Amino acid sequence: MATLVPSAPADEVSSPIGAYLRRLHARYADLREGEVASYIPELALADPDAFGIVIATVRGSVYEAGDTRIPFTLQSLSKPFTYAHALDRLGEQRVHQSIGVEPTGDAFNSLTLDPATGTPLNAMINAGAITAVGLAGQPDPAMAMERLLESFEAFAGHTLAIDEKVYASERGTGHRNRAMAHLLRSNGVFEEDPDTVVERYFRQCSISVDARDVAIMAATLAAGGRNPITGEQVASRRTIRTVLSVMASCGMYDGAGAWFVGVGLPAKSGVSGGILAVLPGQLGIAVWSPPVDTRGNSVRGIAVCRDLSGVMDLHTFTAVLSQAPPYRSHATLAVRRSKRVRSPREQGRIAEEGTSSHLFELHGDVGFATVEAVIRSIGPLAAAAHVVLDLTRVTWIETAVTPLLVDLAVDLADDVGSRLAWSAGDAHAAVLDAIDLQLTQEGIAPPLRFSELDAAAEWCENRLLEGGAASHGATIAFAEHPLLIGLSPTTVATLESVLEARSWQPGEAIVRRGDPAGDLYLLTGGNVSVYVPVDGQAQGRRLATLTAGMVLGEVSFLSDGVRTADVIADSEVSAMVLQADAFRQVRERQPDVAAALLESLHKVLAEITTRLTGEVAVLAA
Repeated sequence: MATLVPSAPADEVSSPIGAYLRRLHARYADLREGEVASYIPELALADPDAFGIVIATVRGSVYEAGDTRIPFTLQSLSKPFTYAHALDRLGEQRVHQSIGVEPTGDAFNSLTLDPATGTPLNAMINAGAITAVGLAGQPDPAMAMERLLESFEAFAGHTLAIDEKVYASERGTGHRNRAMAHLLRSNGVFEEDPDTVVERYFRQCSISVDARDVAIMAATLAAGGRNPITGEQVASRRTIRTVLSVMASCGMYDGAGAWFVGVGLPAKSGVSGGILAVLPGQLGIAVWSPPVDTRGNSVRGIAVCRDLSGVMDLHTFTAVLSQAPPYRSHATLAVRRSKRVRSPREQGRIAEEGTSSHLFELHGDVGFATVEAVIRSIGPLAAAAHVVLDLTRVTWIETAVTPLLVDLAVDLADDVGSRLAWSAGDAHAAVLDAIDLQLTQEGIAPPLRFSELDAAAEWCENRLLEGGAASHGATIAFAEHPLLIGLSPTTVATLESVLEARSWQPGEAIVRRGDPAGDLYLLTGGNVSVYVPVDGQAQGRRLATLTAGMVLGEVSFLSDGVRTADVIADSEVSAMVLQADAFRQVRERQPDVAAALLESLHKVLAEITTRLTGEVAVLAA
């Protein structure tokens, strides 16, 4: 079995999930209801103020708050895992001959048995768990406890030990459980000596864990039997399905119905104060706090689970309209850049420094799983230069996750403003306005909003390049234009003699879609943007923004036809224009000059093709 080296508590790392759990912990830390279980004397020694909360996801993230590393014993939290062990060893048919799957409506230590067969009604009550222990001992009782402990260790992801003091206390007071074992043996439910079986049951209940262990065990159930930390498949998916089904209907004993309606998560409690809950396919929850109610359930644990389920809408039967992956794409600025064409020096800086700027395209319904996956993909938030969340393909944002988005914005705030930005257009304004309001009340600058992801990517680039020699808006001399680099002074002088200097004001069209093609523009000042028509957008979609030192119209210049896009001046623009007729004269009279210019143009086209291929590769991925 893989050995897990426990990581540092997740709440030591800045995370909105950890921040939310800390707030939840603070909310219920002073809850004084319930009493520490005392019918097992050793349990009565537990600190009533101890309280820990852990969420573990099926992708291996663990978030903690409070006393998550204090050991306690599993008690009845062990029952789902013993049941899984028996199912995996013997199969459902054999196990269900001896253990039913029906809720009792009675307490955990009820002696109620099936009146027709004399078998326990389910594996979550003591009689059913003792039977599971007895069945798992076949055919080799001598190795039964060792195999059972190994099964628990596989769920937890590391070695576990038995608390011998609690075990001694259990066996000294467990007369009712001994009576159950003898009654079950007399009914022929299992064949092993009942005293041996019940001693093994006491040891199983006395396995020592902490809240983090229990959360990982719960997450392993959520992941269909695959431990998300070790990657080991510790039980079959069919077994896990059966275990979760019985937990859903029987795990909280005589309160199971109210629990599932109100919380909606398959769960199991233990009198040592632990509760584990499972959201299949997503996460496991563990709460530990020793004071329990009259049913033997942790008072703080129930309160936390109700809040988590209600606020985060984690109910198993909440309708999920999209089963797509959490987000459509994730790329860094180093590989997915804006449509603004940059100088080689700027491109180099973005490639080198853009790896810490993250662009996420979200889609479908955005809930806890999506936000958690985004946060996990970013990594340490302190190291993130910028984060852009594109919401244009999002159909719905659960209002329950807005506190997590607020915390994300808080963690990404800096002296300049915010390192977080939305790309949303007019969508989801109500949710974003609510986030902005809360941030403003806390004195934090709200994230910027952009109409499309490309504009947000350009904002990231501009912030990254601040303080450097950014080329947009600059003016260069004609002889300094990059297209002319490598050409002889005679060739440059010849071209300058046939080019015409022109200028445009902001908002003025330089070319229009459908205009005759042929002229070549060498930009020497300002910015221009290229747009193609898109339904529902008056100006169209931006294909690129070009700046001084770049070329416009090179494709049309090399081929006949008409313009396929609009080009609009973003600022005062200057350019040297080579008309088609003038170039034809150069080609006839000085073919060497024309050949040198065409060679430079082909290099420009090669660079454009390389850039576009990289963008397509990112989108395809």
